[in-house]
Amino acid sequence: MPARRRPVRIAHLSDVHLDGSAEVSASLAALVDRVLEATPDLVVVTGDLTADGRPSQLDAVVAELARLDPIPRLVIPGNRDLLPSTGPPGDARTLPLDSDLDDFLAHEPALSLGLDAAVAATMTGPEAETRWRERFGGPLVTIETPRLHVVGVDSNPRLRSAALERAAAAMRRAKPGALRVFALHHALLPIPGRKLRDGDLAHRAGDVLALLLDLRVDLALHGHVHRAHVWEISDGRHELVVASAGALVNDGRRDASFLDVLAEDGRLEIRRRSVATGRPTLLYDGRRGAA
Repeated sequence: MPARRRPVRIAHLSDVHLDGSAEVSASLAALVDRVLEATPDLVVVTGDLTADGRPSQLDAVVAELARLDPIPRLVIPGNRDLLPSTGPPGDARTLPLDSDLDDFLAHEPALSLGLDAAVAATMTGPEAETRWRERFGGPLVTIETPRLHVVGVDSNPRLRSAALERAAAAMRRAKPGALRVFALHHALLPIPGRKLRDGDLAHRAGDVLALLLDLRVDLALHGHVHRAHVWEISDGRHELVVASAGALVNDGRRDASFLDVLAEDGRLEIRRRSVATGRPTLLYDGRRGAA
């Protein structure tokens, strides 16, 4: 009888909003302590690491995350890491609609994303992107092992056609049986009880979900909405779990948290873990794969 394989564990963090204050710095240190206790195989961080993308803030987060070595990490930016951002977390500026997607969608029907490169450059700024990539890599980041296949994309200021093309190509390289995970900053679905602001959802999120189902992705991870929540959707051929992590400073009306994801023998379990107490709350427990 073959030996039972060890479960695959992912810690999903998001929305640190490090501003240099002692309070948030202490919360980040406590978060890293809790993640170390969970002994994950991979840490996924889905953006808004900083309050406004200052190099000193980025460096402080890099130093704290370095305590997780040698655990592999996949880190993608949020809107506050690359874009000028003020006001309450979750606010986003209005961006122009795309106008040149029809030809692209004819070749990849599940994709309906895009942004003119010139417009994107004016919104993000090359200096901010360079600062980010020097510390965390990108714009496409991947973790590829026999049991885990994770692809992370930059969704700022919007997901772009070229980014999704690269992500789809990277996801198709997944080994049979590997847990397929897609990560981005912006939400793919609304969160119950959370007021939806302009810019909270990834641009044309429904088409992104269609693409992920077509690629047989098992799990999509995102942040931005500051709520720990899980949805399961299906197209009748495949099931996709969409999970959002809570923020470090707050998680709605509850304390800071992160997601503890466990995959074992075709089963997926997701728990919200409190940073303050370490207490787990089960959010999802189900089979992954075909419907």
